[in-house]
Amino acid sequence: MSRFNCSAFVGVCSLLLFSFAPNTVASWEDLKSDALIEIKEASGFLPAIVQSNVNIRSKPSTDGKKLGLLQGGKSIRAEFLTDSDWARINFRGDGSYASQDAYVHKSALIKQVYKADINYEMNSNNSTVFAMSGWHYSYLPGSYFLSYQSNKYGIATFGPIDGSGYAAIGSYLYKVDYDKRDVYLATGHDSGNRTYYTPYLAFPTEKELVVYQLPTFTSNDSNSLSIDGDTLIYEGKSYSSCCDYEKFELRFNLADLSYEGSEYYYDRDSENENPPLERGKLQLYLKKIPMEKSR
Repeated sequence: MSRFNCSAFVGVCSLLLFSFAPNTVASWEDLKSDALIEIKEASGFLPAIVQSNVNIRSKPSTDGKKLGLLQGGKSIRAEFLTDSDWARINFRGDGSYASQDAYVHKSALIKQVYKADINYEMNSNNSTVFAMSGWHYSYLPGSYFLSYQSNKYGIATFGPIDGSGYAAIGSYLYKVDYDKRDVYLATGHDSGNRTYYTPYLAFPTEKELVVYQLPTFTSNDSNSLSIDGDTLIYEGKSYSSCCDYEKFELRFNLADLSYEGSEYYYDRDSENENPPLERGKLQLYLKKIPMEKSR
């Protein structure tokens, strides 16, 4: 059994069971595994804001022919080229009905916070995007949304999944390495006097986006998350009294979205100085968002 310590998240899906010790710190890099793929940012044409006037050029170089001027304040979609200072845009010149590839310097653009797993099915009308998008400033609360978009089935959005607090917070999006259906795991953080972390399981389908909220925890708690066949196993133990439970056990069937879980807690009103742990049925918050066809 491998041991990691975490201040940002419970642990990640793995073929092994990872346990977490309280009161210490581990980076996100330490928490990667073969069963969970972190989605850091989207590829393709993404929302961006033009923060200053910038020349539109025919190639990603100052030697490129000037095709026009992109004015500051506009909202556009741009493809941020890797290992380059340039971004590609679709440009339609005066009197032209066909767009062409053109380029602007990245320094003139503000890239929006956007993490997405993008699957384009070529030669069909069924391109799909599952994304976490939102905004956050270090001095203001952040808000993030889970969104599924399909040219064929429509759009469904869940959120916001972040809340209050004036602290540096962030959210993370992962895709579970599970071949029978698309399964995503996202984290939402709520910061205040104590920082709480909430994981979400999201299942995009043809008709709706299905989201389950898993038990909340803090960095002082001990939690583990693993995959065994079709079963996601999530267990936790509270050290900081952040939650109603003292510990919980969850077995989630990824194939049919059924689950069984128990939570264990102390009777706070008991006159016994050392009351025994009582067992209750774990109920997960469930939200189903119907697909809305684009107009």
